[in-house]
Amino acid sequence: MPAIGSTAPARRASAELLAEARARTLLLVSPLSEPDMQREDEQGLGSVLSELERILRFELETLLGESLHQPVTSYDGWFDLMGEVRERVLHRLEAVDPSDEPAQLGRVRMVLEHEYQRNESILEILQNQGEPYQPLEKRKLPRGRRLADPGMMVRFPGGTVLVGASESVWPQECPSHQLKLPPFWIDITPVTNGDFMTFMGEGGYESRELWSEPGWRWLRTSHERMPRHWSWQDGLWWCRSLGRDAAVDFTAPVIHVSYYEAEAFARFVGKRLPSEFEWEAAAGWDPETQTRRQFPWGNMQPTPHVANLDQLAFAPASVGAFPGNISPIGCYGMIGDAWEWTASDFLPYPNSEPWPGNTVGELSPGVKVLRGGSWATRAGAVRVWTRRALPPEARHVFAGFRCARDG
Repeated sequence: MPAIGSTAPARRASAELLAEARARTLLLVSPLSEPDMQREDEQGLGSVLSELERILRFELETLLGESLHQPVTSYDGWFDLMGEVRERVLHRLEAVDPSDEPAQLGRVRMVLEHEYQRNESILEILQNQGEPYQPLEKRKLPRGRRLADPGMMVRFPGGTVLVGASESVWPQECPSHQLKLPPFWIDITPVTNGDFMTFMGEGGYESRELWSEPGWRWLRTSHERMPRHWSWQDGLWWCRSLGRDAAVDFTAPVIHVSYYEAEAFARFVGKRLPSEFEWEAAAGWDPETQTRRQFPWGNMQPTPHVANLDQLAFAPASVGAFPGNISPIGCYGMIGDAWEWTASDFLPYPNSEPWPGNTVGELSPGVKVLRGGSWATRAGAVRVWTRRALPPEARHVFAGFRCARDG
């Protein structure tokens, strides 16, 4: 997301970004009926209306210092209240005292990124509910191309790297700090549906030796035997995407798999999952110049021509569709298409500030870190240091993985 500085033009730019974020929220929910918005997800993800209420509540608390005193019971009620709150927010922004302007613009940035995150949660709920969704606007994806043989890896030479964010609205991403990494190898491309099908076909879900103890317990309880939303019909593999069935694209990154499934696949191919710091170094650290990039391709903000982000494709692209999405060491697609599981637990960085509960949720043992964003992630909500926390059994997110091994 573009940096928000101080001065009146920056305040106007902030107001424009707030308006753009709200317009996207409205675009996503406009095809839905009132019952669609109020339908509670069976897996406990909430409803679309509950996500809209979270957007409103966060803006009210963060930018006006007030609490939401009335329940949101309908979309029309939310829309009216949202308009009233936004009018007051813009008035407050225009009249902000110069001494408080940097802090207020920082709070605006937090509200923006929070709404971006809630947009992705809305899409996850719609995907999980399985009802047909007809977007009002849809972007056509470019065709993929072969960049490397399946499972081909590139070596990171090791050394001292910079990880974490020097500045972020989310304390779990800070502070930036130096870390010494030993050499390691990492997959050039994410694991595809075709790769994962090999794991399935060769008994990966039945091979006890591939699964960790908690992973095997999860498997025996869940009885899963394929990625979520897959089915076998008429001699073909199908995947349900936002309520519509399509043949599985063998060249696209596998998604809707848990950490346990990713871990088992890695063992199946004689590898492991990367740590989050290995992932970040492979995505953004340039060993030749000893510098760090915000994105794999450089510091230029994401556009629809370089990465599959920003929601409007409504699906991951085939591997190779965005050949410019290459990291300094040659890893493809580390931003966009699919979040990627890492082996790391979601823990604070050294010397980090306390984490407010309303930004990261409840922290519990065993929660894993995902990196990289997905097609459903807004471009302003992800960089190489962005962290997402989820329990290892989560399969509702647009998440896949790539593998690593010691160097």
